[in-house]
Parts: sequence; C-alpha cells; structure tokens
Amino acid sequence: MEFLPGGDMMTLLIKRDTLTEEETMFYIAEAALAIQAIHNIGFIHRDIKPDNLLLDAKGHIKLSDFGLCTGLKKIHRTELYRNWPSNLPSDFVSKPFESKRKAETWKKNRRAFAYSTVGTPDYIAPEVFQSNGYTKTCDWWSLGVIIH
Repeated sequence: MEFLPGGDMMTLLIKRDTLTEEETMFYIAEAALAIQAIHNIGFIHRDIKPDNLLLDAKGHIKLSDFGLCTGLKKIHRTELYRNWPSNLPSDFVSKPFESKRKAETWKKNRRAFAYSTVGTPDYIAPEVFQSNGYTKTCDWWSLGVIIH
C-alpha cells in the first residue's frame, strides 16, 4: 500500500475551514479525474467524501476506500429484490445452511446485494433512497456536496 503522508481532505478542511477558490478547483479537478477513471472501467464508488480523498506528499488526490464500490454491469433495480426471500423455493428457506442451492444462488447473485442504500449520510445522492435505482451520477452528487 502506498504511503500517503498528506492525510485526507477532511483533516485539511478541519484545519483550514475553507479553501481558496484556486485550491478548491485544483482538488475538485483531481477528484473528478479519479471518479471519472473508475466510472470509465465500469464502477460506481458510492462513498465519495472528504475522508476518502487522500493526499500524497505533493498534495495530489488519491481516491480510497472502495469497500462500497460496485460494478455498472447490472441496473440498480430494487424491485428485483423487494420480495426476497419469499419468492424462493420452500426447501431453500427451510434448510438455509444445508441447501446447496442457497450457496449456488448466493455466488450467482452476490453482486445484487451491493445494489443497496449505502454511503455516508451527509454525501448520499437523493436517488440512492428512491426505489427506481441509481447510476454513477450519485458519485457526482457527492463531489458537489464536497464543493459546497
């Protein structure tokens, strides 16, 4: 893991309270490039916040904490999971630890459970709370909150 002695953006904001317009443009531009890079390879970060914007020795941004990150290959549709597990076969539910089908289904659908309401409350985009799903635009909302 790379050592990043500059700390994080949250610590910088606590120390400085407000950044100059020039500093803000620099940091937001670098954060935007990092976000766009992960979007270009098909992922949503889903937890963009100052704590996850780390600073290297020269003051450049490094995006961190991809624990809530998910792929864009599937649409974020919560109605697919609204009735789960009631729509599963009876033996699947009655013998959850003995069922080979449960393990196979979990492996097949484990990415589906990443399509949930996640993130840090102060930075979550409104569409994350809606039942019709969301896309990578939620990351841009979070970056906008940081700018504000």
